[in-house]
Amino acid sequence: MRPRLSRTACLLRLAALYILLSRSAAYFGLTGREPLPAEPSSSSSSERAHLKQCEQLALSRRQKRVCRREPGLAGALRESVRLGLLECRYQFRHERWNCSLDGRASLLQRGFKETAFLLAVSSAALSHALARACSSGRMERCTCDDSPELQHREAWQWGICGDNLKYSTRFLKRFLGQKRAGKDLRARVDAHNTNVGIR
Repeated sequence: MRPRLSRTACLLRLAALYILLSRSAAYFGLTGREPLPAEPSSSSSSERAHLKQCEQLALSRRQKRVCRREPGLAGALRESVRLGLLECRYQFRHERWNCSLDGRASLLQRGFKETAFLLAVSSAALSHALARACSSGRMERCTCDDSPELQHREAWQWGICGDNLKYSTRFLKRFLGQKRAGKDLRARVDAHNTNVGIR
């Protein structure tokens, strides 16, 4: 009997599978049936373009609702795909496996160290992309990191905006819908690897 996969693990596996099976400019598995455009539209139809991007992403129904409510989220998801792929390829550049899944798609369904790495690096990329989207003003519901320790730094005096990692961590835990995995060891391990990347 196959272990039941957590929602987080499924999302990240879909992300990794798509990006690694498609061309190098593809997105780290978050795209659905139709490829995403290179850049979102900047015209008055940007609202429709945003909604279309949310529909194209391989997300759960609940995640698509969140994506539609937050205009900058689709762009952050796309950026996380790019970052995750770059980091994965960089880390494995001298190894036999360099993040390609050509003929090895079963890798994502088994408990290998590469699977653990993919879960961690893709969730880290997602956390980083969301924090950057907040600090750059691309997401409406969050802003710069306003931690008290940032206010005393010299960089803060020059107007540099800190990445809001607190918001991205909280948001991702809700967005990925992490729940207790119970007795399913594989789901608990996948949740652990995802949390490693988020932190």
